[in-house]
Amino acid sequence: MHRLTLVVSLVLGAPALAAAQAQPIGAVAALVGQGTITHSGNAERAPAKVRDDVFVRDRIETAEKSVIRVLMGGRITVTVRERSVVTIIDDPMRPRVDLESGQLAFKVHEGGLRAGEVAEVATPNAIVGIRGSLIVAQATGTDSDVTVLEAHKPITIAPRDAPTQTTHLPIGHTVRVSGPRHAARLGPIRRATREHLLHAADMAEVPGRARDGGQERAFQHQARAEVRRPGMEGRAAALQSRAGGTTDRHREAAEARGRRRPDERREVPAEPAEHAFAGRRLGAAR
Repeated sequence: MHRLTLVVSLVLGAPALAAAQAQPIGAVAALVGQGTITHSGNAERAPAKVRDDVFVRDRIETAEKSVIRVLMGGRITVTVRERSVVTIIDDPMRPRVDLESGQLAFKVHEGGLRAGEVAEVATPNAIVGIRGSLIVAQATGTDSDVTVLEAHKPITIAPRDAPTQTTHLPIGHTVRVSGPRHAARLGPIRRATREHLLHAADMAEVPGRARDGGQERAFQHQARAEVRRPGMEGRAAALQSRAGGTTDRHREAAEARGRRRPDERREVPAEPAEHAFAGRRLGAAR
């Protein structure tokens, strides 16, 4: 009798489970260039388009000089850079993105996670735990690089095969994890150079759109660190100048959006408002 009850429960619960899995967890908010989305259970890749739904375990691939931005539930923004392969995962209490190769920016908006919830970015050999921040991650061969641009809650990093061996990753710092998954080694956590931060900030943006002011915090953090060193006041001022002045740029961006022609790029209006930040060329060298 108990076995029969269990079988009936499983049969009756299957449609509900399938319906839950069929619900989109996000949408393509912006697209530059070309990319594809492969839905779970479907071997065919489809060209990505703005407003396309994104489902659990969808695989996103971008072409050269291309960027895809995905908005997940209005609380997480994933910016997939050129020549990257990413799988979107949304396990209960653990939203996650798997970066197979390439580069992405992952932002958890402030207040976007529930109590006890943590988001993750996984590379072939590392796991980054995020509760509120903006990071840029890159996977190349057996190396994974992670840079923190914003951190209003703690960020941790650990080898993929030892996820409980976490290390705190501060704002404005970068780290490399080297080696295969079964023998990954966490390198030294270093304060990022100005050039590295500029490059990482570019990777968190979509070309042609107003920049997200969140990455200013990394520059401001570095400026405060530099000003404590003798003779570095001028460099700190330059960093602050680079990070600041977004009010005027924000107004200019808003005016530009108001002048946009009907045939220009469409965007998802539900995406959180972005603050202006001076643009730089896509793929600028570090």
